[in-house]
Amino acid sequence: MKRLPAVLLILGVAVVLGSLRDFLLINLNYQLDHVQRATPYSYAHSGFQAAVDGWGLKALVSLKWGLAIGFVAATWTLCQGLLGIFGLRHRLGRLVTYGFLGIAALALGAHGLARSFPMLEPVSVDLLHAIQYPVVVLLLLIVLLLFEGRAKPPA
Repeated sequence: MKRLPAVLLILGVAVVLGSLRDFLLINLNYQLDHVQRATPYSYAHSGFQAAVDGWGLKALVSLKWGLAIGFVAATWTLCQGLLGIFGLRHRLGRLVTYGFLGIAALALGAHGLARSFPMLEPVSVDLLHAIQYPVVVLLLLIVLLLFEGRAKPPA
């Protein structure tokens, strides 16, 4: 019960970050499409359009990768925070880190191979999305709650 406020805070931050990520990336994709195809208008939110007014394709793609890396780092940080709340950061922190790095490496590898095998591009996108959304934080919390007390060291 002592952990509840901290857990709820992490879940709340995760949901807010997930919503922010959706807003930014959906609008960024609309703006990328507009710039790439030179359409007469963009479907991106007017505030977003104003923020990136005059940005070229290269700058928008760089922003997209920067946001992806930032949201992965934020999700990883929230997962590490959950482990800390449960007193398991020393035991499981590396495992979670290796999981994130492994999924990121698979996504990057699939992205690189997608030039030769186009069917891998959606795989790459899905893998990268998997470590950016609050679902990872929620799944980790469920696992921590399910196995709480089962992995205690002997006295």
